[in-house]
Amino acid sequence: MKKVLFASTALVLTAGVAAADVTISGSANMGLYYSDAAGDTVVKNEIDFDVKGSGETDGGIAFGASVDLDADSNNSAHTTGGGASDPEVFISYEGLTLTVGDIGEAQDTGGIADVGFDGLGVDDIVDDYGENGSDDVRIDYSFGDYSVAVSLDSSNDDIALAFSGSIDGFSFSAGFRDNTVGDNDMKATIGYSAGAFSVNATYVDNGVLNDTAYGIDASYTSGDVTVTAAYAERDSGADAYGIGVAYDLGGATLAGGFGEVNGDQRADLGISFKF
Repeated sequence: MKKVLFASTALVLTAGVAAADVTISGSANMGLYYSDAAGDTVVKNEIDFDVKGSGETDGGIAFGASVDLDADSNNSAHTTGGGASDPEVFISYEGLTLTVGDIGEAQDTGGIADVGFDGLGVDDIVDDYGENGSDDVRIDYSFGDYSVAVSLDSSNDDIALAFSGSIDGFSFSAGFRDNTVGDNDMKATIGYSAGAFSVNATYVDNGVLNDTAYGIDASYTSGDVTVTAAYAERDSGADAYGIGVAYDLGGATLAGGFGEVNGDQRADLGISFKF
């Protein structure tokens, strides 16, 4: 499979560029965050800009590259992110996309919602259990309402597969990872949405740690207000729960949440923006 992935990089771009542009999109937030374990309330903000260049050859092959520019602050402790991060380069043709760079693992698909303006970490109990770091070669193919993905960590030959899609009000995703060290990992999510109500459930089998985790979230929207509740647990004993409220301001969202993660009571309130 590794040979197949790298052989895909032999795609030849036809000469001549039909169209090209560079876009900048991003998000930012600011607010208050409280942790009982830390015994403190902090003023925090986070900024994330995504710089993306894209184009298309005369033969219809799309191509592009992107990097993230991140920074955050907790009171007077500022983190600039060390410059550009998450570099990715891709080529795509008729639903087939090859990406090389700091990319997500294919099996890390789906998951449950977090609560709060910046997230309290309720979802990390289950969603992070399906991650092993990042891969560097990935192929995605989309057809209709379905998509498949294959990714590879070329440093150790770990390979991952995923399949996701939607049928009427239902959505699903399933991922599998063949680890060279430890047993295999599996992650599955199923969701349902009907009008103002939606629910998602996720299950993770972490073969490396020989442990399992599961989580569920439910949301209800009335007008511009959405209420979300989430719960997650690991068989090894870690658990988390939380409830949050978000108000859509049109271009911005005012949100807050409270809950408990591994015995640590947490709460936040703030506003987030998208550009």
